[in-house]
Amino acid sequence: MFNRIQYKKDALSTLKNNWAVPCLLAITFIALSALSSTGAGILGICVSGILSVGIIFTFMKMIVVQHSVATTEEASEKITFTTFLEGIESRWLPALLGSLWNMLWVCLWSLLFVIPGIVKAYSYSMMFYVLAENPKIGPMKAMDISKILTQGHKADLFMMDLSFFGWIFLTMLTSGIGFIWLYPYMTMTETYAYYDLKRMAFAQGKLTPADFEA
Repeated sequence: MFNRIQYKKDALSTLKNNWAVPCLLAITFIALSALSSTGAGILGICVSGILSVGIIFTFMKMIVVQHSVATTEEASEKITFTTFLEGIESRWLPALLGSLWNMLWVCLWSLLFVIPGIVKAYSYSMMFYVLAENPKIGPMKAMDISKILTQGHKADLFMMDLSFFGWIFLTMLTSGIGFIWLYPYMTMTETYAYYDLKRMAFAQGKLTPADFEA
């Protein structure tokens, strides 16, 4: 069962006392996305995609470390900004191609009016999480997996995003400064949602662990 309340609680639990790196990543994302968006639109989309995959990779590592602490009482590794750079180094090309592939299909569906484009955007929303978890999976396969993961849950994902509306409004009142904390919160929440969608897909026989291998 999709449980956005639990995902948000888990996200805050993981971020508790660990805000420094996520906030630094948010600042990096905002700055580089803003700089790249001043040029060609495609460049901005690609840069944002690459940064997003690196950030998701880092957040996935944070979850793994937290689980390690909970089970063995010692962290297997320390999460730093270098973790983000490692994610970028090994995933920039799949993220770049994924950004272009995602943009193409969302734009094509948007030609049928706005709503189909929004629906497909949610259908493809787990694509970058798949690429962050395994960069050897190609963009097309990652998109196909995302469509299966989000099957029957696109409305759930929309409602989860909508549940952040109050925080988004408060962020606007701070001239966007609050986004430095909101972005990690939202992304970590979606990371937990991804893991649970994956678990449910396995349980329902829609996907198998082999599907997440190159």
